[in-house]
Amino acid sequence: MDGIINVYKEAGWTSFDVTKKLRSILHEKKIGHTGTLDPAATGVLVVCAGKATKLVNAITGSDKVYEAEMQLGIETDTEDTTGTVLREAPVNVTEEEIRNAVQSFVGSIEQIPPMYSAKKIQGKKLYELAREGKEVERKPNRITIFGITIEEIRLPYVRMTVTCSKGTYIRTLCKDIGEKLGCGAAMSALKRTRVGSFSLSESKTIAEIEALAASNRLMDVMKPAIYVPEPAVVTFGKFDGGHKGHQLIFQKVFSIAKEKHLKTALLTFSQNPEAVISGQQKPGISTSSEHLSRLRNLGFDYVFEFPMTKQTMQIAAEDFLKTVLVDAMHARDIVVGTDCSFGYKALGTAALLKEREQDYGYTTHVLKKKEVLDDQGNAREISSTYIKEEIAKGHVKRAYELLGRHFALSGIVQHGKRIGTTVLGFPTANIFPSEGKTLPSSGVYVSRVLIGQTLYKGMTNVGDNPTVAEGNPVDIETHILDFDGDIYDQKIRVEFIDRIRDQQKFDSLEELKQQLQRDIQYVRDYKICD
Repeated sequence: MDGIINVYKEAGWTSFDVTKKLRSILHEKKIGHTGTLDPAATGVLVVCAGKATKLVNAITGSDKVYEAEMQLGIETDTEDTTGTVLREAPVNVTEEEIRNAVQSFVGSIEQIPPMYSAKKIQGKKLYELAREGKEVERKPNRITIFGITIEEIRLPYVRMTVTCSKGTYIRTLCKDIGEKLGCGAAMSALKRTRVGSFSLSESKTIAEIEALAASNRLMDVMKPAIYVPEPAVVTFGKFDGGHKGHQLIFQKVFSIAKEKHLKTALLTFSQNPEAVISGQQKPGISTSSEHLSRLRNLGFDYVFEFPMTKQTMQIAAEDFLKTVLVDAMHARDIVVGTDCSFGYKALGTAALLKEREQDYGYTTHVLKKKEVLDDQGNAREISSTYIKEEIAKGHVKRAYELLGRHFALSGIVQHGKRIGTTVLGFPTANIFPSEGKTLPSSGVYVSRVLIGQTLYKGMTNVGDNPTVAEGNPVDIETHILDFDGDIYDQKIRVEFIDRIRDQQKFDSLEELKQQLQRDIQYVRDYKICD
């Protein structure tokens, strides 16, 4: 169960109580919240489950908004009205003095954490030390109060809305305001109304979440494990292969981000919608792990995978735009291709993105797909489908031109029948095809093999070895030139450079051996450009 839930924490619950209850509701051990609320406080408590726990720090670091009430003329050991009263004083201040004192705290300030807080010093929470009657020295934290709006002054009570940074203690803010006024103050009520893009209006109580879980409707409140804490240039799509067409989009994202001083964020989909509907996964240019690894190495600040399931495919295009792209990914610019689609029945288009720009405050950039001439001289858009067709035909050199890199297969070197070593005199490293990966057509290829950090020339055969026996499974056999090390059970990567010939069935092993000698010489003479 991976995702983010916006919980409305009710009075009386601790933040720990909430996460403990959600563990049983979600049947998920990995649960984390994004900022403690005291038992008496209410409001937004963002909880991350499963893979989303990696986002706890990012969400915790977001700006927060509180509705707070303070009582003037009182000081307590906990800095709120639940604690023991330490001092009382008459409240002889004017509204103007209160407003001036409050506004003096707006900006970047230093704040000393209260003893009754969950902050740890030398591995122990401060409130645990406080309950033992101990008080320790605390270093001040640098925080930012972005704004304070006084909603009501009804002495001795003052209600206000505070927008602040991570690490702000509203109790301490009230205490400090009271000290500045000379009469003291303690927080008498607190409600958190926003954490980043998570607002009070969308939060759900534990009882509501439990009821949704009982009716199998948890997805109504659980958002995907996606969160960008700062304004970003966003792009989204499957991006299978990260080909030259995709690279145009990536380059545009980086260009806009540099110009506008924004972060970069990419959202890929876990699988194609067609695969979800049919239940059959079509082979891709990359496996799922290769795909994510390659995208994460492109230099984006944030890379997320959207879980494409029958449930998430029901999300309306407008909701996907608002909740995922705008709210979760903080989109200020969105870069897409002309054929972009999203949301239920793929009703979300580039036109819809353009239409909603003013509503959500972003700018859309729609790029025309890059075109090349195919073998017949016809213009064709670079696409993952086109590249997979070329790979399946064995046109690996053409795939290189479209991808901007050599198509490759990775795998663990397995023990084979050792015919290459004992009979033919050409030892091979055998790997089996990766599941979910498009394979080149059967044949012999010029290749390049990565072992550790070293690249070697190779001659790779894709096929079922018809000369040796009938009905063999398809495997990948590579003779690595000028290499004689033991690499069994090690992972290697085989890059396909060019096709030498089709798979053939020879009349004898000797005839096969002679052909292999010619193939190897061809590989030795082949000039690899990069």
